[in-house]
Amino acid sequence: MTDPGYPTPEGDDRLPPRSIEEELEEILREAESSISALRKELAEQRLRARQHAEIDRLEEHLASTRVRWSEVRAFFDEVIDELRRRRPVSGADDPTGTSAEGTAP
Repeated sequence: MTDPGYPTPEGDDRLPPRSIEEELEEILREAESSISALRKELAEQRLRARQHAEIDRLEEHLASTRVRWSEVRAFFDEVIDELRRRRPVSGADDPTGTSAEGTAP
């Protein structure tokens, strides 16, 4: 016997009709999935809007920035020291033909 709300042709081997509760649960799952996707998209749009606002203020940021050349120099000195510590001692791997001390072999 078939449910009058779900007519099926004779000999149909489909699953039995679902209850109202099952249908409502599926609708809720789909709605929650859609809401989750919309929230994610909204968060991405808000992030892009904040990024664009900061880009629009880039001139202001650059105008308020002071270059401290002594700090820049200290940074590069530190980088150079670190690179020298990593360099192999033998000049064989050095394409310039200089040793780690900066002199030719």
